[in-house]
Amino acid sequence: MLPALDEQTGLLPLGRFGASLEEIKSHYVDDPRFAKSATRAEIWQHFESATDGIRSVVPVVCVWVGGSFLTDKIDPDDIDLVYWGEDVLVDQVTDPKDRYILQMFGMNQVRPATGLRVDTRYCLWHVFPEADRAHSVEHQSYALNRGYWDDFWMRKRNGAKEDPPQRPDALPQRGYFEVTLDGFHGV
Repeated sequence: MLPALDEQTGLLPLGRFGASLEEIKSHYVDDPRFAKSATRAEIWQHFESATDGIRSVVPVVCVWVGGSFLTDKIDPDDIDLVYWGEDVLVDQVTDPKDRYILQMFGMNQVRPATGLRVDTRYCLWHVFPEADRAHSVEHQSYALNRGYWDDFWMRKRNGAKEDPPQRPDALPQRGYFEVTLDGFHGV
């Protein structure tokens, strides 16, 4: 069961919550409270298309879903996503077209290139059996990205997108979902 939105803020409670695609769609697209939304169904279809696209290139361990789509806002502009793929599998992608697709996801260029209403990033999941002893560049990069995006998704901008960030924007205020797609299997 998904956590309820805070009645005062309209946000998810603070934290990362496991969820399925079906649960998110049921709560944030099909729920009667969003019946008047002109954007949610289309954004969800765009999310499904983007997810199918990246998964056609490389298995996706999971996707983190956040942003205004996971609020009480009737008509969000897009859905915010961080796709996680295992580094050794991503390194095996050699086709230039497929590498370009991964680059588009990683640099948030999917919407400008395709018109899909998705804000995307792509990060590498690095498997290391003893994380506290990991001194490899790959593991340090993974840990940095994981911490960065975890911190990012818990923030909420208090002004408009074009406004300069303020200290209150950096405070943890909301949660996000982690959806397992192809799973944490390792090689």
